[in-house]
Amino acid sequence: MNKYLLILTSLLCFVASAQNELKLPDLGNPSDQVLSPDQEALYRKNIRQQMYQYSFMMTDPFIADYIEHLGYRLVTHSDNPEQDFEFHLIPADVINASAYPGGLIVVYSGLLLETDTESELAGVVAHEIAHVNQRHISRMMAKQRKSIAPLLLGMVAAVAAAQTSSSSDAPIAIAASMQAMQAQMQINFTRYHEYEADRVGIQTLYKSGMNPEGMASFFSKLMKKNRIDPRYSLPEYLSTHPLSINRVTEAKNRIKNYEVKETKESELYPFIKERIRVLTAEEFDHLNEYYRDTKVVNSALMYGKALQQLKMNQFDQALATISIIKAPKEAQHLIDALHAEVLSEQNPEVTLEVVQNLIKKYPASSKIKEAVVKKLIQQNSNDALKLAIKLLRDLTLQDDQNPHYHDLLSIAYYNDLNTIESGMSLARKSHLLGLNYRAVRVLKNLKKEKLDYYQQAEVDALISAWEPLISEEEHAAEQEMNRRGRR
Repeated sequence: MNKYLLILTSLLCFVASAQNELKLPDLGNPSDQVLSPDQEALYRKNIRQQMYQYSFMMTDPFIADYIEHLGYRLVTHSDNPEQDFEFHLIPADVINASAYPGGLIVVYSGLLLETDTESELAGVVAHEIAHVNQRHISRMMAKQRKSIAPLLLGMVAAVAAAQTSSSSDAPIAIAASMQAMQAQMQINFTRYHEYEADRVGIQTLYKSGMNPEGMASFFSKLMKKNRIDPRYSLPEYLSTHPLSINRVTEAKNRIKNYEVKETKESELYPFIKERIRVLTAEEFDHLNEYYRDTKVVNSALMYGKALQQLKMNQFDQALATISIIKAPKEAQHLIDALHAEVLSEQNPEVTLEVVQNLIKKYPASSKIKEAVVKKLIQQNSNDALKLAIKLLRDLTLQDDQNPHYHDLLSIAYYNDLNTIESGMSLARKSHLLGLNYRAVRVLKNLKKEKLDYYQQAEVDALISAWEPLISEEEHAAEQEMNRRGRR
């Protein structure tokens, strides 16, 4: 992914809902109104679809599962546990986190790597949860709805051009446009919103059993590392969540009102942190030095070192490192999965056996199932593909709204020479991404195949359900892509 596209994440998220923004009903006086639940759900859906389309989300099952569980641990103890949320990690070296309408919260890998404890990470997430529960985002977007739409629509062409342009000026132009747009939209939270999110977030941290000092300590760390100097730009988190000495001091003072009690942090956190460090690294030379020079050597660091050795194709070294890791029970599945991956990479012929043993040890783990599927597909033998399809069908039964599952299932079916089921899975993925024109086109092409009675009925039912969802803009965009493809 081009580096400047990472800068565009927030922009693309808003662009995804720009068309719908124009169609929002008049809310009356926006100063005291919020987006309706239906409007929030629409924004959340469009933002999620856009992030999947541009491959912004970290789909690694272990990381995704950890972020989701941490988020919902906090939501359970928030002031609105009934609110629906989604939590995702974006693999980018950016110190930021964002909350969007409808309860969509994203954390950048750069921010997670900046934290030293799970409570610090949880402090940021709890802060974003508070923004959602206090309806800060919806109120601002309702207030700014008329100015947002034309700005975003004007940026669509620039984004599309930047993705195909080889000009070195494209990132600069886009970044400048984004700054101007943000200033115009005034999307930064007010001082009152930030103080309120701090107060509510600290309470959530305390109730969830985390260290309530996590939020204040992380904010203080950011301020110390980024002294205010007009000659330098601040990290994105400080730009979108303005900090002050008074705000950090007030957060620290507020913590003193809570009775001291034992805190409980996940033993998985340091292992996930090292996994993110390796999987988001653009190159691995600096990791050699990092794992060699780090003074404190613990199981999590050894796990990161073994994963890095695997990425460097140093299989024997990786196995030797894994053999001396003493992981806590909560993280043992990570070690076992890494061990299986090393064995598979070292000798592809044992992949099926290694995967079957791992599944036998963790029969109910969706994380393990998803982790091994790619290895099975790469193996491309009949038995391996059959097992991959079985595991993916299990996953889609658990979560039929995950486009990543349908994407993998489409590939597995295709490699297994089952073009009809492959097309069905591809159509479902397209629909979940909001690409209904593309989904219907795939289904209509399938009608040319020899379908049995049940397949024919399912294809017809899906076409009837999805064809009315095709927007004029999507229809025009797909036709334009087809015209370009014929040139």
